[in-house]
Amino acid sequence: MKKIVGVMGPGEAQATAEDLSCAYEVGKIVGQLEVALLCGGMKGTMSECARGAKEVGGVTIGIGPTLDKEDMNEYIDYPLLTSMHAGRNYMNIISSDVLVFVSVGSPGTLSELAYAIQMERPSIIIRGSEKLKAYVEEMGAEQVTFVDTLDEVRAKLITLI
Repeated sequence: MKKIVGVMGPGEAQATAEDLSCAYEVGKIVGQLEVALLCGGMKGTMSECARGAKEVGGVTIGIGPTLDKEDMNEYIDYPLLTSMHAGRNYMNIISSDVLVFVSVGSPGTLSELAYAIQMERPSIIIRGSEKLKAYVEEMGAEQVTFVDTLDEVRAKLITLI
């Protein structure tokens, strides 16, 4: 059975240009590792990570918040509809074997990180703030790793999948 790597990050309203670029590169890494990429299926970092994975032949899964497949971004191979809006964030986490967080620049992504910590899912955070790092470390969430580079994301993913 293929492993599933969840890539979480801000949607189009909150994502910065740097978040989008990073998500695209993370998607390429995930696609090259021959695991399935799971994301929220919408726009922003979600479409960019899926685009990156697809460009290198990867498989993508989107867990969408609505009831309409047309709402999903064009790079999703397997759209899963929930009609759960933000409630689908929990499904993103429990469906993923490993998670990569590209920034934690939105409330939705923060909620996903909270679920990942609660469910003790191995997680990598790239582009996380020092304040977030201090908070996560204070909680003792040893399954969460903060990294600074895409090479570190690749190396850590290889050890986790």
